Amino acid sequence: MHRHLFIGAVLLLSGCSTIGITDLFQDYATQLRPVRQAVSQNDIDTANQLLPSNSSMHSNYLLNQLETARLAFLSDQHSEANSTFEAVYMNMEKKRQAAKLQISAGLEQSNALLTNDSVISYEPPAYEMTMLHSYKALSYVFENQLESALVEIRRANKVQEDALKDNQAELDKRTEEAAAGYPDMTMLIGDVKNGFQNAFTFYLSGMLYEANKQFDDAYIDYKKALEINTDNTYLQQNVLRLAKKQGFDQDFETFSQRFGKLNEVNANQGQVIIIAEQGLVPAKQEYNLRLPIYTSRGDARFYSIAMPVYSDVPYVSSQKNITVSGESLTLTPIVRLESLAAKTLKDQSAGRVSRQVLRLVAKEKMRAELARSGGDVGNILANIYNLASEQADTRSWLTLPNQLSIAQTAMTPGNHSLWVSGHGKIDFAVSKQGLTFVYLTFINNYFDSHVVQL
Repeated sequence: MHRHLFIGAVLLLSGCSTIGITDLFQDYATQLRPVRQAVSQNDIDTANQLLPSNSSMHSNYLLNQLETARLAFLSDQHSEANSTFEAVYMNMEKKRQAAKLQISAGLEQSNALLTNDSVISYEPPAYEMTMLHSYKALSYVFENQLESALVEIRRANKVQEDALKDNQAELDKRTEEAAAGYPDMTMLIGDVKNGFQNAFTFYLSGMLYEANKQFDDAYIDYKKALEINTDNTYLQQNVLRLAKKQGFDQDFETFSQRFGKLNEVNANQGQVIIIAEQGLVPAKQEYNLRLPIYTSRGDARFYSIAMPVYSDVPYVSSQKNITVSGESLTLTPIVRLESLAAKTLKDQSAGRVSRQVLRLVAKEKMRAELARSGGDVGNILANIYNLASEQADTRSWLTLPNQLSIAQTAMTPGNHSLWVSGHGKIDFAVSKQGLTFVYLTFINNYFDSHVVQL
């Protein structure tokens, strides 16, 4: 009888809860591997076909929607992408406002004690939400809807502001100690202070405000981007240029001492801004962490638990320079999403380890009960289930780029060409005191470009 109950419980968890059979025994990153390969091979149609399709009750539903919208963005189906992005945004807003969801969240946490963290509904972390709004803004820019783009930029900036406030709370020291053996991913994280402040979003915001002649707002957001990425020379020049333009003499003097002199722009010239997204954000991998669990007799038994981790090897782009009308420009990283992802994961590690300890205790109790009631068969069944269901939660938005880089220059009015090694020529026009925006995407064999006069 107990064996029947055990099998029924497995079927219930896999079929009637928030996950399916595939999710129970295969982690998300493994499921998305063929999708990422198809994107890298410039086969977006196949990527769409391979993307898992889940119902709104599935724990991966919002993540699935993010991947769907991103593939639509890469296919230049910007209206469809924005519609799906907006649905994710509205869903997240409802989750925050509906207190009754705490009940369902509690049930998910209970199920997680008998399976793994994948049964908990996926909620995009702050860095993914800023990218959601950034992509919506870009889609509006490509369709020359500047005001709508600015609405999304304000939403993106609010995500960062809210996350900064929430981040002020201190972690429980005892919980933090539980993650002492977790990999630190130092090389991948680099010098980022947190996992949500995105210099790219602030830079995009500054560019759009500048295009809309809101120069004070542009200056503020360029400064925010510079605070996050102080070594970016393009950001330094933008802050110097707008400080002088807006008459912020003290700021101009301070920044001049820090970053050197301003490269003066001729009044007849126009600005050319290039943003390039490069590669694919890394997938999480499984890492086995050994922890002691004490029996009722006080004996320590060591158990191996599966934890998500990023390989501590930073991305190196093969496309570091572009040529604009004979001038070589360096593409300088504005944000490394791999760093934000790794920092976010690192900050979540204490809570993950705590849940894993509770899960080990719950599964051990289930195994002991089945061993007592079902003998060797019950013990074997429990051990097989525990081993099969013990997998790391490798969920994250896996069709995001690895990093975004920028280049910027002033050019004389007229027709110009941008040359990208291996991808040919892109023609564009520059107007007097105008702003020309070029957006490039490099994902292995996938390449796309957009040119917009702002």
